[in-house]
Amino acid sequence: MKAFAEEVKRMELNSIAFIPDGNRRYAKLAGYSLSNTYYSGTQKAWEVINWMKKYPKVKFGTFYTLSLENLGRSNAELNVLFRIFEKELDKVRHQPIIQEGKIKLKFIGRREMFPKKLRVKMNDAEEFTENNKGKTINLALGYNGQSEIVDAAKKLAVDYKENNLDLEAMDENAFRKYLYADFEGPDLIIRTGQTQRLSGFLTYQSAYSELYFSGKLWPEFSEQDLKLAVDSYHERTRKFGK
Repeated sequence: MKAFAEEVKRMELNSIAFIPDGNRRYAKLAGYSLSNTYYSGTQKAWEVINWMKKYPKVKFGTFYTLSLENLGRSNAELNVLFRIFEKELDKVRHQPIIQEGKIKLKFIGRREMFPKKLRVKMNDAEEFTENNKGKTINLALGYNGQSEIVDAAKKLAVDYKENNLDLEAMDENAFRKYLYADFEGPDLIIRTGQTQRLSGFLTYQSAYSELYFSGKLWPEFSEQDLKLAVDSYHERTRKFGK
């Protein structure tokens, strides 16, 4: 009976991650400017967070907001994105879903690569929401899964050098504490945009994540599409290699 209860618990959907792909293709198809489309994409993220209220057992949501590779795009495009990010961060204190859902925000990635003004706003948003006990929303900015593991290994090496680490006690769970954020790895990863790959997203955490690829571009993603993904997850059997 205990084993059955543990298996049911493991099948619960506690953590969802999103790869919101397709903004630029949507802009081209719809004839919209990149600025308008990226703005729509950020509003879609707020919508998705709001839709997640219908799944109270989901405690973590993670969005692949901007990869480390994306930072190699043109200055003009990055400036558009940075301005949008700044405006959205300014809304955090007055965003209804933050208050109603008691949302805690966490930014993961190499934030030192962003302009100082944007970094300050990230820190302010984290501090403002740090005591919220509802869902935790991780926003991956300047993120790459392999880089995260490298950065974690560097932190571990420093601890070992300073005699603050017992290597014999190190295991997968202990190593996770050196990552950008210690959160429950995603049970389900949803990618929009028709591309079927993870693109360096949550490389360490996604070892046994279930994957769902939507044919919709990110601005087209709907509440019904989220439900289809969640329903698909619940129809699967997770064996974790056993």
